[in-house]
Amino acid sequence: MKTLIAILVMFSLYNKTSAQKNAAVTGKIVTDNHEGGLKIKAVASNSSEIYGDLNYIMVSVKKGKSGSSTNKQSGKFSIKPKETKTLSEMNINLSKNDGLKVFLFLKDEESDQVVSKDSLEINGDQFDSEVSYIPESNLELAGLTIDDTKTRIGQSFYDSFFKKYNQLQTKLEGTVTVSEMPTFGRNTRIVVTIDDQVIHAFLSKPDEESIEAEADKALASLISYNSRNSLRNKEFKY
Repeated sequence: MKTLIAILVMFSLYNKTSAQKNAAVTGKIVTDNHEGGLKIKAVASNSSEIYGDLNYIMVSVKKGKSGSSTNKQSGKFSIKPKETKTLSEMNINLSKNDGLKVFLFLKDEESDQVVSKDSLEINGDQFDSEVSYIPESNLELAGLTIDDTKTRIGQSFYDSFFKKYNQLQTKLEGTVTVSEMPTFGRNTRIVVTIDDQVIHAFLSKPDEESIEAEADKALASLISYNSRNSLRNKEFKY
């Protein structure tokens, strides 16, 4: 029993030491107007003489006429003594009256404790009070809808899809991601996934009717996928 207590104490001290070691690493959100949009960077700076190993999470929440959209980027990184480095970048198309909130968290890799955080707010009155902060205990943010589109057509599809998805009484478990990839010519391929499972994909077309139709198809495919999964889980229990 004494041995177990000693091990737990040593583990606790190790976690505290690890977090203290990375306490000199700070995170900052840097913005720049770029080609009609807003470029957002997550930047980390190490003011100490010690190498650091950390995780970062950057989340943006945008609210406009068509509803809200969320983008999350995360990953691990190492930082040298006295080094400043860019961890991640987001490009967001922001209209004059759109609201935007961005949150950045740096977490110690060993202890998982938050060692630094920063936030950005534009037109904050567009948001309800519950979007005023993101609890540090909920940084995994399960159930997110992530916008990873690159063009105005992709953004239009995401806005249409999210508006329809947001009207569902019961949201699906898992993270829904709308991503966009270049193809031949000027078209792009838009892909809707949930937890890395492809649900719907199509080549983009620059007309609203096509965008609305694809958003309906994507939502129907998502609901069908969720129903099949629920049925499979029930059968497995029996």
